[in-house]
Amino acid sequence: MAKPAKSETVPKAMQEKFNCITAITNDFAQQHLNEEYATLIRQATAALCRKRPSPLASGKDHTWACGISHAIGMANFLFDPSQDPHISAKELYAWFGVSASTGQAKSKQVRDALDISQMDPDWWLPSRMEDNPMAWLVSFNGMILDARTAPVGVQEQLAEMGLIPYAIGAADSSAVSSPPAPREPVEGRSPDAIYTLKVSIIEGPVTEEFAEENPHITRTIQIKGQQTLADLHRILFEAFDREEEHMYEFQVGGKGPQDPEAQRYGLSAAMDADLAGDVAKTTLHALGLAVEEYFGYWFDFGDDWWHMIEVMAIEDKASKGKYPKVIGRIGASPPQYADFE
Repeated sequence: MAKPAKSETVPKAMQEKFNCITAITNDFAQQHLNEEYATLIRQATAALCRKRPSPLASGKDHTWACGISHAIGMANFLFDPSQDPHISAKELYAWFGVSASTGQAKSKQVRDALDISQMDPDWWLPSRMEDNPMAWLVSFNGMILDARTAPVGVQEQLAEMGLIPYAIGAADSSAVSSPPAPREPVEGRSPDAIYTLKVSIIEGPVTEEFAEENPHITRTIQIKGQQTLADLHRILFEAFDREEEHMYEFQVGGKGPQDPEAQRYGLSAAMDADLAGDVAKTTLHALGLAVEEYFGYWFDFGDDWWHMIEVMAIEDKASKGKYPKVIGRIGASPPQYADFE
C-alpha cells in the first residue's frame, strides 16, 4: 500500500507554530542548504503538526527548527563532507543557538515520531533518489531485486503500486562493472563462533595535545560470526563515543587501510559497483577471517577516521550473553569533531 504523499498542510490550530518554525528553517536552508532541503524540512514540520497530539505544541521554535533540520540532515548524510551541500553538526547547532545535547535529543524525538532513518526514501532528496538503493529494492518470489534493472513496463507497474518512487527505465548493464568476488566462509567453522577483535584508531582529526595524552586508542570487541558488519559498525560507534552518523566501509583482505587490493564492504552494494558486498548483509562468518588477520574500517568520508582491526581470537561457540559487546578500552575516545583553533 502506498504511503500518503507528503504535504505542507497543517491543522488550523498549528498554522502559526508551523509558520514560525519554517521561517527559521527556510532562512537556515537558504544560507547553508538548498530548496530541496528546505522543502523536506517544511514537510517534516507539517507532519509533526498533524500528529495528535503534536509534539510541537510545547517547546521553543528555534529548538524544534534545529531538531527537524538535524533529523532530515542525518537521513541524507548532510554531515559528511563528501556530500554537497554539507555542514557539520557542530555548525548546525551553533547556527540555531542550541547545545549539541539538546539538538541531538530533539533530532531523535523527530526521527522517532516520523520513523526517519538514514537513507529513508520518504525523506531523501529527490534529486538523489536514483542513487538511493533503499528506494528501489522490492521483494519478488522471496528474493530482493533492484527495480532499477527491471524493464520499464515493470517499473511503471511497481510505481503505480507505490513500491518504488517512479519508473526510470532499465539500467544499462554494460555500464556496470563486476564487483570483486566476496570472501568465503572457513569450511567447518560455525556461524555461532565468537570473534575477539582489537580495533585501533590509526589516523584521524585528533589534536596534538589529545594524541600526546592518548598515544594508543583501542577498543576490544566481541561479536558473533552470524552478526553483520553493520552490527560491528554500531558497536564501534558506541565504543568510540561518537555522536553523528557518517558514511563508512570495511576493507578486508588487503595489507592495510586504503589498499586497492582489499575487498570493500559498504552501506549498500548497489551504490558502488566496486563494493564486494553490503554491510547489512555480510556476516563476520562469511568473510572467512583468520586469527592474526587485519582488516580496515573507514568512518566519515571527509574527516577520515581510519581504524585497523586485528582478529585476536576465534572461539568455536559463543558463550551466553549479549553480542556484540565492548570488553576492553585503552585511551580516551577522541572528540568526533576536533577543535584545532
